[in-house]
Amino acid sequence: LNMCKPNEIKHVCIVGAGPAGLLAAILLLRRNERQVKYRVTLVDPGVDYGKLGEDGLRRNRSWMIGLSAHGLSAIRTVPGLYEDYIHGLGVDIRYATIGITKALKLTYDAKDFLPEDSSFTVDRNYICAALSRYLNEKFEEDDAFTSHYNTRALYVDGERRCVVARPTDEDDICVHYDILLGCDGIRSIVRNAFMNNHRDFEFELKGTFSYGKSVHVPLPDDIEDGNFMFINNALPGWGSFILPETGKMLNVALGTTLDKECPGELKSDDPKVVSEYFKKHFHAFDIDAEEAGKQWVNQGWNSISQVHCNFYHSKKLNALLLGDAAHATSPQIGQGMNTALADAAVLNALLDENKDNWEDVLPKFSEERVKEGNALTDLSFYTFSLSPALQVKLMFGQMLRRKLHFLLPSVFSSDPMDMVARGGKLSEAYHRMSQLGIIKKVRLANDNIIRDHFERSVGMTRGDDKR
Repeated sequence: LNMCKPNEIKHVCIVGAGPAGLLAAILLLRRNERQVKYRVTLVDPGVDYGKLGEDGLRRNRSWMIGLSAHGLSAIRTVPGLYEDYIHGLGVDIRYATIGITKALKLTYDAKDFLPEDSSFTVDRNYICAALSRYLNEKFEEDDAFTSHYNTRALYVDGERRCVVARPTDEDDICVHYDILLGCDGIRSIVRNAFMNNHRDFEFELKGTFSYGKSVHVPLPDDIEDGNFMFINNALPGWGSFILPETGKMLNVALGTTLDKECPGELKSDDPKVVSEYFKKHFHAFDIDAEEAGKQWVNQGWNSISQVHCNFYHSKKLNALLLGDAAHATSPQIGQGMNTALADAAVLNALLDENKDNWEDVLPKFSEERVKEGNALTDLSFYTFSLSPALQVKLMFGQMLRRKLHFLLPSVFSSDPMDMVARGGKLSEAYHRMSQLGIIKKVRLANDNIIRDHFERSVGMTRGDDKR
């Protein structure tokens, strides 16, 4: 199949208007400033968050995520995007609290391991809204940009080089392309086309062996705003990631593993029953238990999956995978959206380096990003143990590494995960965590726990056999 020549106008179809897709669209259209090189068509099944007001965005509230060095660096490659559209949307991280046991909680000043103005928490859809507002204000009247919201991509016809999509109230459309960017999330139809066209494409979609719920509660008087918390056993057998929200609120995410029986109180549809359970057992802070109970019973259980792929490009399809389509991840290290935004920025840098020659750019994108995407998912899942005893040891180990580095920085290196927060490569952090023996140890424990649960749950093994 013929590749597009470097000096031709290329029609780019971007499937998915999440952070990676929107930033990729902005960066491609900005490449037209001196000469039109790209016509960009954006296809997404949802609404255009950039055209919603404050009330509309509040009704479409998603989940709180951390925007840190990797994502901010990508956003700042576009002049004015951070300053005029992103800045002020979230809450700056000022403190980090680690709760190892009910009695032992340690709080760190974020300045000890984060550069200034380098990390804040924000609703994911607020970032999408900001990117979309920039895109609409700068390019909506530009003939080089077309958007199809409320339009679900159905499949990729690789032979005809088109994406077949279905608008909500219209007949199916066919979006022809020269270049295809799959930014369409964990159930990616672009990734499906990779599977159908490449025998050597290896892909894994795997759950994280957990389930849980999130509640949004008022910030208590005794908790400083901007305090990120990870609390071990916030409820008996349940861990909690707690992120600050705008408006003096906290997003409290609580989860446990599939091999633990959920307490009957947390399965109740009576908010008073749930509220009483929170009053009795939740120890991270003095939570508004009544509000938590109401929200808890009005939502379903959440589960999270991860994606692994062995390459992110297809010359046969003229396509790339970015964001969750390539490396959906669990939120433990808070780098999912940051890595998605970095994907778009790396693509733009490769276009600069290779003078928009996509024949060279496609394989180089895989070379640059596969190691980062797989490091992301493995750091997220194999630096937190499903074994409570091992998890406590890991938390003490991290505390010790940070303390030793603080006291003798010339002798003891910083914790590898702190390097990620400061913008270090995920693949380098993975290498260092592997050298410490942590990845291997946690992988063995986690995989054994998951496999043992599967074998027991389907009847391959039984617990009553004493022979």
